[in-house]
Amino acid sequence: MIKIISAVLGVFCVSIASAMDFHVSPSGSDLNPGTAKKPFASPARALAAARADNNTVGDHIILHTGEYALDSTLTLTPADSGSPEKPFTIEAAPGEKPVLSGARTIRGWKPLDPATPHVAKEAVGKVFVADVPKGWRFHYLFVDGQRAQRARLVNHDQWRKWPKDHVAGAPAKEGQLVTFRQNAVALAGLPSNGDIEMPCIIYQFGWLGIGVLTDINPAKGTARWNSTQTNILGSRNAGERGYNLENALRFIDEPGEWAVDTAAGKVYYWPKAGENMDQVKVVAPHLCEIIRLQGVKRWPPVQNVKIAGLTLKYTDRLPENEWPHAWLKRQWENTDAAIYGEFTGNIVVENCRILHPGAYGITFKYFAMRNRVEGNEIGWTGSGGIYLEGNGPGDLGQDVNRGNILRRNWIHDLGLGGYWHSAGIQLSQTANNVITHNLIQRSAYCAISMVGTYPEQMNEARYFEPNHWSGQVDEWNMYNIRGESFSPEIQKAVKEGKSTYFNRETAKPYLFCSANVIARNIVVEPEQLLDEGGAIYAWCVGKGNFWTENIVFKSSGFPGSSILALDDVAEYFTITDNVIWVNGSASCGTIGVRQRERGNSITGNVRACFKPEHADGGVNLNGIANGFYRTETGRESLDKLLKKIRSDVDLDGGWMGKPALGIPAPGEPITKGKEKAPLPKDSHKTIE
Repeated sequence: MIKIISAVLGVFCVSIASAMDFHVSPSGSDLNPGTAKKPFASPARALAAARADNNTVGDHIILHTGEYALDSTLTLTPADSGSPEKPFTIEAAPGEKPVLSGARTIRGWKPLDPATPHVAKEAVGKVFVADVPKGWRFHYLFVDGQRAQRARLVNHDQWRKWPKDHVAGAPAKEGQLVTFRQNAVALAGLPSNGDIEMPCIIYQFGWLGIGVLTDINPAKGTARWNSTQTNILGSRNAGERGYNLENALRFIDEPGEWAVDTAAGKVYYWPKAGENMDQVKVVAPHLCEIIRLQGVKRWPPVQNVKIAGLTLKYTDRLPENEWPHAWLKRQWENTDAAIYGEFTGNIVVENCRILHPGAYGITFKYFAMRNRVEGNEIGWTGSGGIYLEGNGPGDLGQDVNRGNILRRNWIHDLGLGGYWHSAGIQLSQTANNVITHNLIQRSAYCAISMVGTYPEQMNEARYFEPNHWSGQVDEWNMYNIRGESFSPEIQKAVKEGKSTYFNRETAKPYLFCSANVIARNIVVEPEQLLDEGGAIYAWCVGKGNFWTENIVFKSSGFPGSSILALDDVAEYFTITDNVIWVNGSASCGTIGVRQRERGNSITGNVRACFKPEHADGGVNLNGIANGFYRTETGRESLDKLLKKIRSDVDLDGGWMGKPALGIPAPGEPITKGKEKAPLPKDSHKTIE
């Protein structure tokens, strides 16, 4: 089936007529014909015009400089597909800088009445308020292009120091009851309509959920946690399971904080020093996706589309109690994206800037073949950077998320929307991809992660059978195991709780994350908020993955992980010639491999240890010596590989935005890589 689909994808036929250009400018009109001299005003009108001829092959939508505040997501379907020779293209006019925005401007700010109830004493007389449509629940606010801090109970991200006095009851459809033993006072004055969210460390070193709170009862110190993504679980590190509360007027106690009350239709903000609310430009996102490429589940895909030279900014995220049934809910991944594709082929996204997306920058799900993402900047994300997500384990030959290229992208400042466990580049059940020459800076978790499904869980009905619910969580969607595709005998055994069929040998063919090449990427300051995982990480994947000539720099250690980490069922890897400079120790080894894993070839790697005590002697996750790398007291290997990677990138025009690497040059301070990227110069412009 894969061969047939691959062949058809390359020759999928459509009628070809003369290609047309459709121009769009903020100064245009949707009553115009869309020519260069009389452009349209909106991208949606240009898309409609391209479709009116019943053919988009070779058509160009050309956007001119300016900002376009979208009323709805631009959705492309298979009917919008181009051809390999003549893709349907949405691009910037040469030398121009169009911006597509998913945000609305908020105006009419006034000082809040000092007598308003539930205002922190520190904030009395300092908070401003503006009207917004009732029911508009947004999760981000931007003031002159700067992300404002949503008001919270505890004003920091050090989750080990968050309160831990909560006790979770059994999951239930009406919400999981949570009792706050010592901190019930924090519930006073909080609405029960779903405005309040509860970021919570679920398990171990940082799996984090963001439940929506309802039925808040300050007298009893209780509330109900609502999430289709995860229940609050028992933790093997119970002392680590802290929580926070967010989005209430009473939590505003510092300049730069905000909250929205959807029932009243009010948004509140305490301005920072020097901010004049009559002059600043305040926006909040109302779209979760700016461009959606929506193919058909079986056939056909959206294909042969090019998106180039655009800036896309400001998208929101769905609250966890509204995540769609079909989403793969892998513990922490909010997989929505500013550019989101399902069932796609030969899509090109190049030379774009994706700034402040509410979840990921770019996602390609399920059937996704031969897509290319190159030369883009993806920054200040709510979750991660780029996500490739294939189908879960099954026997239908549908492992067709493969053959994609992610190259020369600058991905930076990740996890700012609370989804810390998201990676700069995440691969889930996807194969034969090339991930190369990317610069990934300041991820909350891993920089590059690849995952599948734990084999023994395929024997459990709750993961195997659709519509198996645990409270509010559809557990099938944890791994999207396609149980209906296996033999009747296996299905019967699993559903009756008698299956022992699946193990690391029998499940391996269904762990589709295989034969991926991770090469010549530069990782700077990974794991800024979480301790688990690694800079480059693998868990429950297939065979033949290849990690080579990557650089990892971090100005501190890895207290809860390896630096290059092969977790459970991570076998038959080739890991060679990577250079690691981490100014600290790694508790699970520089290159960590569990003792039972087999078939890995790990050679030629270098640990640049400028302090002898940082060397771990080359031990695996079980403390067994392995000799996976050599220690180098100096930076000869580091500088040699840096020069090689930079040379490759510069030959192709460099990284978007010409970023500083963040790796200290000789004599520079070791903390250099922690500096956040500067905001783009045009970030203050009003979005009308």
